[in-house]
Amino acid sequence: KGEGLRLAWTLPGPKPGEGPSSPAMEAGECNGNRSSSGGVDGGTVECNGEREKPIETQVSEQPSSADSMVDIFSHAVSDKSQPWEARLHDALDHTGESLVIMGPALAAELDEISDRLNKMAVDSACDCTVVHTLQQDDKGSCAHQQTRTMLVRKQPTQGGHLDLRVAVVGNVDAGKSTLVGVLTGPISFLDDGRGLARSRVLRHKHEAETGRTSSIAEDQHMRLNSRGQCLALERHQRNAVPDQSETAKVVSFIDLAGHERYLRTTVYGLTAHEPDYVMVVVGANHGITRMTKEHVGMAIALHVPLFVVVTKVDLCPEPVMKETMKQLTRLLKLPGARKQPYAVRTADDLMHAVRSFGRSAITPVFCISCVDGTNVPLLRNFFNLMPSRRSWSHERDRPAEFLIDQHFNVPGVGLVVAGTLLSGIVGLNRVLLMGPDTQGKFNPVAIKSIHHMRAAVTDLLPGQTGAFVVRSRTKEHVRQFGIRKGMVLIDNKCSPVATRSFSCDVLVLHSQTTMRLNYQPIVYARNVRQCVRIAAMDKEVLRTGVRARVTLEFMYRPEFLQIGTKVLFTEGKTKAIGTIKELLT
Repeated sequence: KGEGLRLAWTLPGPKPGEGPSSPAMEAGECNGNRSSSGGVDGGTVECNGEREKPIETQVSEQPSSADSMVDIFSHAVSDKSQPWEARLHDALDHTGESLVIMGPALAAELDEISDRLNKMAVDSACDCTVVHTLQQDDKGSCAHQQTRTMLVRKQPTQGGHLDLRVAVVGNVDAGKSTLVGVLTGPISFLDDGRGLARSRVLRHKHEAETGRTSSIAEDQHMRLNSRGQCLALERHQRNAVPDQSETAKVVSFIDLAGHERYLRTTVYGLTAHEPDYVMVVVGANHGITRMTKEHVGMAIALHVPLFVVVTKVDLCPEPVMKETMKQLTRLLKLPGARKQPYAVRTADDLMHAVRSFGRSAITPVFCISCVDGTNVPLLRNFFNLMPSRRSWSHERDRPAEFLIDQHFNVPGVGLVVAGTLLSGIVGLNRVLLMGPDTQGKFNPVAIKSIHHMRAAVTDLLPGQTGAFVVRSRTKEHVRQFGIRKGMVLIDNKCSPVATRSFSCDVLVLHSQTTMRLNYQPIVYARNVRQCVRIAAMDKEVLRTGVRARVTLEFMYRPEFLQIGTKVLFTEGKTKAIGTIKELLT
């Protein structure tokens, strides 16, 4: 029991303050020392000995001027001295969507601000939708104040939409594929408890027979229009081609394997597919298992924000549910994680979670059922409101770079490569360099066809996943280039160079043995996965908690790397993380 309570991915640190004896989870955050009190709903937080007021009380004490009543929620907003209109313009140019929080004020005042916001949205080719209204009753006054939250999102353009990438991890039999199947279907679609929802997610015959995912299913999308409405087809067809003209936002789910046998595939999916968030799925009847702790530790080590979804609440007895919540709270509060679990049960809880998630230690926790639909609308709305952590619009002017994570031959078509476009815009008949091959060379290829979300397109934009049909530009056939996972398609103006050895700053998260020269772990860096050898290091040995500058050398073939890329290397239960500082040969 004691072994399972510490994350293998995090450093042992000072023991945190003991939480409350109640299994209920607390909400809130502060910049000082935290000590929580209260239950899940209406909890308060003490900061440095002083009790902080609930969020509703804080909002009501703000000034009543128009600029102070309007707050713009976006990752792009930093200068709050500007008028709210200018801040909203910056947010829309940066991320394409933003939440506008107005109030508290009287309904007439909010209507006036809403009219200005609607006019501004029309001029910017955006749609404006009210997503939440909070009524505030003052006992000493007969006037009722409101806090109104509106979503402003750009209307879809030709081939362009907002992208949000979510990696789905969790223990085997937790219900990951079933949850993805329900979220990507129509609003009225639910699972029947016998594998109906997961049947459209699983890719292989042996997966359908066993019900366990063994590969990376990345072609699952939840399409939303500019007003946040789901655009899934009413007939739950697996191979239907959706209409892209109304799609303003696409939430892409990367369904990963949960069995320990496929842990390497799960690690590769987290590093190669650039997820914005990680959704940790926990089965209410199974509780927290060792693989759940491994997946939580991976997300924390890679600095990807995570939230938790507890499934199967319809068949879980109440004592087992309380024990699962207690284990989850203990896991998220371990040294190295230091997360604050926050149960989302109402629309008010959802808005607080959206404003705090990714900016603080708050970790939203949803308790849902895919059979009876408990809290599934809350989870759908959470994906609708959450912004992307990366501004892909600023990557369009950079040279093209495409990570290859799948390849296959189609009879009558030729070689098809699939992956993620990180920068630039790739169009038809574009000539790119594909490599490196086993000798470290890059060969020119032409793009003959582009597919995105099962539909043919003329251009692929940054942040989108797609598939290319490539043809060789030389006398050699494209099959002779030695196509494999880990290769890239890159602009020929970049003059790319393959790397055989590199140095990086490494932090050993967990190791049961000492690591010396010639130690051979498996390294993960973006879409690269290969065995490396420790050629040199500035410490005599490496143990748990040690930081060092290490020179690593690939064992079999050179790879394409870039300075600043995060690397993760594992060998058995040994795990370490680092950042590439120098490319040597």
